[in-house]
Amino acid sequence: MITKEQVSEALSKVTYPGFNKDIISTGAVLDIEITDGSITVSVRPISADNATISSLAAEIKAAVAGIAGGAEVTVAMGGQAGDEGGHSHAPDEQGSVFVQNKLPGVKHIVPVSSGKGGVGKSTTAVNLAFSLSQLGYKIGILDLDIFGPSIHKMLGATEKLEIVDNMIVPASRHGLKVISVGMAVEDAEAMILRGPMVMKLIDQLINQVTWGELDYLIVDLPPGTGDVPLSLTQQVAVTGVVVVTTPQDVALMDVRRSVSMFQKTGTHILGLVENMSYYVCEKCGDIAHVFGKDGGKAEAEKLGVPLLGSIPLTKSICEEADKGFPVVDREKSSELFEMFEKLAREVIERVDTAPEPAGPVEAASGMGQGQGGGCGL
Repeated sequence: MITKEQVSEALSKVTYPGFNKDIISTGAVLDIEITDGSITVSVRPISADNATISSLAAEIKAAVAGIAGGAEVTVAMGGQAGDEGGHSHAPDEQGSVFVQNKLPGVKHIVPVSSGKGGVGKSTTAVNLAFSLSQLGYKIGILDLDIFGPSIHKMLGATEKLEIVDNMIVPASRHGLKVISVGMAVEDAEAMILRGPMVMKLIDQLINQVTWGELDYLIVDLPPGTGDVPLSLTQQVAVTGVVVVTTPQDVALMDVRRSVSMFQKTGTHILGLVENMSYYVCEKCGDIAHVFGKDGGKAEAEKLGVPLLGSIPLTKSICEEADKGFPVVDREKSSELFEMFEKLAREVIERVDTAPEPAGPVEAASGMGQGQGGGCGL
């Protein structure tokens, strides 16, 4: 009898509409059900015209039919079998092919992204989250940097993830609700996962967490334009993305790729943050533009997005993060504290004027549990 693994392998040859990635690696396949004489492939709902949906369904049928051995192949688009063209949603203004879910109790989802590693993305995410909480908002932070988690370290979250009734319960640190895959493994333990396993883990971290009521969920994404950011924008209604860069040309080149990916998914860009903008000598006070000057500002203008803020390269940010504190307090460094507070206020302003995310589908609490039988963390 044919196995789910064989069907998954066949489906990995089918490309997701509008992208050069397959429907397995993007997490588009919800379930594969095999019974005597029939194979049913359930696919997440997509926002596209009927022709696109019918074409995708036909490709899926053709891919599976080659190994089905005469079994009937059914495609359930958006969980509705036998009606491949009747469950589409009109594309949003930006042309997104995704139907995103709203997480219960979460008002705004704001991912923090970067084109390349080493630009201070996670540091920015932590301090943005902390600054928002200091302004009186209810904040959660989700570390989706699967292969290089660091949020738990920066916030001093040393306990393991708690599971209650098959749902993950966030830790609480510095007024923030915190989830990081780093809380499920030892710091020296490598996360050795391939595409489908990564997609399952992401699904659990997104949909099997009891966040409660949040004004903002800050999501620390891995650098680049891989499966994780694509899966996030596919699954949930993202309010807008904050993109972090340094002024350096190499970093700016990758920022363009990152912004391009989000534009292709119809995801709103809140703006750019220029990190490590300059260095102030502690002894003489001279300013050195170590990675170049105003590169982030020029790139923001070129891309037509706001520059949300410029953060200097400072020793204290690194020292406090290593100790498990998000940012130096106002008494230790009022200037730095105020910079992050200004950044937080800029994000709030941009969120207030951001377009409504596409796909007003409310995710059921525990969504995704049917993809693997419980929480595997």
